[in-house]
Amino acid sequence: MKQIKLIASLIILLIGCLSCTKGQNEEPQPIPKRTLLVYMIANNSLDNYSYQDIDEMISGITKENLNGGNLIILHAPRNTEPELLQIKEENGIANKFHIKDYIGLNPVNPSEMRQVIQDVVSLYPAESYGLLLWSHGTAWLPADYRKMTKAFGQNGSNWMEIDELAQGLPNNLFEFILFDACYMANVECMYELRHKANYILASATEILGEGYPYTQMIPQMFEENLQLDLIGKTFYDYYNQKSGDYQTATISLTRTSGLDNLAEIVREILADKTESDLYAINLSQIQRLEFLQNSPGMLYDFQDFIRQLATEEQFTRFTHALNQVILYEAHTSKAYFAYLNYSYPINQCSGLNIYVPQEKLTTIFDWYKNRISWYKAVYPQ
Repeated sequence: MKQIKLIASLIILLIGCLSCTKGQNEEPQPIPKRTLLVYMIANNSLDNYSYQDIDEMISGITKENLNGGNLIILHAPRNTEPELLQIKEENGIANKFHIKDYIGLNPVNPSEMRQVIQDVVSLYPAESYGLLLWSHGTAWLPADYRKMTKAFGQNGSNWMEIDELAQGLPNNLFEFILFDACYMANVECMYELRHKANYILASATEILGEGYPYTQMIPQMFEENLQLDLIGKTFYDYYNQKSGDYQTATISLTRTSGLDNLAEIVREILADKTESDLYAINLSQIQRLEFLQNSPGMLYDFQDFIRQLATEEQFTRFTHALNQVILYEAHTSKAYFAYLNYSYPINQCSGLNIYVPQEKLTTIFDWYKNRISWYKAVYPQ
């Protein structure tokens, strides 16, 4: 009996040793190349489009074209609690899978936004991260301006100001940010977010409710050799081949590392300019890129604006610096604006819009001075 027990003990010990050896020889699983978080704030008039866009994402992905990456969505729709989803292929079928609920989440609260991002990074670590910000947008314009602007991310009656969006995003985490939201290719916004991502793809005008053509664009976001300019071209080509008011697209890719140098040149150009000089600019000579409800016209083409103020030598240096920042830009000959209900000619688009100070807009200019980093960086203090 003792001999049998001894033999059994030796067998158990041998199995244990083999198990340990096997565990030690297992190769660690490779970390995914990329995790993309789609931060979809749809508790607003875009709610139905959010479901359509999720379906487009599902139809556009396969296990192969995700390249082992993770496609994660924070979906905050109307009349339903926000939830975290993953889109992936299982058993040859692409679908969305529920990860967790966020009961009571306010997705436009900076600290709560940061918590969602931390959750995604913890659950889906990767070599690099991308962020797609999906909602309404009006560049940096404050949410209470005549009760009609949204800054970014309308969640019911709540919005994020651009400096609050910056607070909600960790520094130096994202390789790129894409905005499926109107007006966010704005120099004030790019400067505010310059430490948040290496590259930002956005539109200087409005984006139709249909938004990005996700079936084509999502696979491009997971390619081994990421080419954000080609993603922008996909957006442009999709709308440029349409007709009438549906042929509308402005898109640009900003490299944020060049923004500080650009700001230095603009600061030099503005150094001897008074508010009276700014107010004297003939706005009819600058390409207008914004038509919001009851708006007197606040966002204009960045390069057109600087052309009115710079010497020839300054403008040459400015243009060179801007070309180091804008890596890709494309625009249709006209852009549709919902408030106008027709398409307006786009004769000039440098890739970014900018706020042009006006004497009649003293309240908004005061807000601009107090809250916007671009103002503090380039205007005489």
